[in-house]
Amino acid sequence: MAEEPDLGYPRRSRVDEPPSWLGEQQEEPRACAFCGELPPPASSFCPKCGRALTAAILPQQGQAATVLFTDIEDSTELTDRLGDAVWASILDEHNEIVREALHHYAGFEVKLTGDGFLIVFADSMQALRCAARVQADVTRLEQRRGTAWPVSVRMGVHRGDVILRPGGDILGRTVNMAARVMDTGRGGQVMASEQLVEHVSRQVSADYWEDAGARRLKGLEGRNQARHRIYRFLWRDFLQPEPGYAAPTEPPLIEISQEDSREFDPIPREFASASAEG
Repeated sequence: MAEEPDLGYPRRSRVDEPPSWLGEQQEEPRACAFCGELPPPASSFCPKCGRALTAAILPQQGQAATVLFTDIEDSTELTDRLGDAVWASILDEHNEIVREALHHYAGFEVKLTGDGFLIVFADSMQALRCAARVQADVTRLEQRRGTAWPVSVRMGVHRGDVILRPGGDILGRTVNMAARVMDTGRGGQVMASEQLVEHVSRQVSADYWEDAGARRLKGLEGRNQARHRIYRFLWRDFLQPEPGYAAPTEPPLIEISQEDSREFDPIPREFASASAEG
């Protein structure tokens, strides 16, 4: 890699215990659930296929989960313009950003989709936090690198029942829906289904959603040509109150002498009149 991304949260140095909803923990050493490769100790990702080694999902039907799709916008054009070697380096950095975030927010990497990810979460809030963090980190790196790192990621998130297959794959209408929801957005956006928005309505204020309209989604129209209402997640606004994220550096303490203290007014001017009236 050309440069280590500044991700803003601690790197995990070992394989974490898998969440209970993902299935039974495997005994160490832990072979990759996807290709069978036996990784070196303390590895978080398979050295052969690159997928996360957190767990293997047990076969199960009707398991409610939140599915997050990501995709780099215009990746084919970027590959052609930048060349294979440069694009491979950019893609590696992008993958590291996404994987650090999904580990931080207890997501499970189902598969790489070439220039994107299919990720599943038990908790919808964790999926939204992960999406917001990835967008913020990608944006920050793009601003720092400029045209040398022209990456823009679009995302789609949906919640519903999925079929969990041996080896960690997931199937079902929920997966297709999440992919179609992603297709409605552009780079830098996180799109969400109405079902997802309703599911987190008690935790996420309506101020963080923008109605993107009712749309027909390819392959999901049904006989009655149904439309699905889609929302745009305002992740920049959402991140502002997130504790521990991009906390501003505290200004240096100013020592005030006794002579200066007479001129020091602890009440801001805009509140002085209101305080006097009260």
